[in-house]
Amino acid sequence: MTDWIKQIASAAVLNQAWNAVRKDKSRWTRDLTMQDIEPNLPLHIGRLAEELLNGQYRPQRVRCFEVPKASGSTRTICAPAVRDKLVQRAFLTVLEPLGEDIFHPNSFGYRPMCTVDMALARLREWIRQGYHWLGDADISACFDAIPQQPVLEQLMALCGDDRVITIVDRWFNAIPPAFRPSGQGLGLPQGMVLSPFLCNLYLHDMDMDLEEQQIPFVRYADDFIVLGTSEAAAQSALDRAAASLQRLHLQLNPDKTQIIRTAKSHSFLGKKLPNVRQQRIAG
Repeated sequence: MTDWIKQIASAAVLNQAWNAVRKDKSRWTRDLTMQDIEPNLPLHIGRLAEELLNGQYRPQRVRCFEVPKASGSTRTICAPAVRDKLVQRAFLTVLEPLGEDIFHPNSFGYRPMCTVDMALARLREWIRQGYHWLGDADISACFDAIPQQPVLEQLMALCGDDRVITIVDRWFNAIPPAFRPSGQGLGLPQGMVLSPFLCNLYLHDMDMDLEEQQIPFVRYADDFIVLGTSEAAAQSALDRAAASLQRLHLQLNPDKTQIIRTAKSHSFLGKKLPNVRQQRIAG
């Protein structure tokens, strides 16, 4: 069995992770600033590697705060210490290729070498093939509502290393209870480096459900579109997606989910959808 912690704690991976966080403005730990550690950086990173290898690594309590949203409500952001962000980045470096081996090609959000334009290109290709009716969907409070235990189980199935699972669970529990928007055992912390990857891992089940039912779709994190050749077909596809999400203890946001016919008056991921007539001319 592959020793994933050994890979995560390797000098090459930790140095790569350091390069990703070195300009972070947060503190290294509660007691040390980034300026404090720079004169003895190899010592601090070496100590971190040792803690990972001998099972003594413990994350610090996460600093959380509220930021305003355009809607007038607030969003909870939880910012780990840079030391913990570095370890999370190292985890992502090692785990991400495992996810890439299984993730669906119609999933584009928060994946290496994937962009919004690629998601739109896939959507336009479906439309060119005659799928002019769309179930434009948004998952209600997705990151906050995802249950943590099934995520840990899926991660265990992916890597097979219970030490990885133990550390990820500790990151979940490093969030102060007052800042857990959905309660104990729920939510992927927004601010945790691994959260987008874990979201894709959890929603992979829905992707495969849609694939098995031969439903065309494009997903970008918690935003997705299912397609049909008629309004009824699009509604049926959306109903099946909703049923799949219900099995995952998630639900569609009724205020942001609708059946539409592709047209420039609608957009997906901030980009206008094509008109059917223009697509026919282009074809």
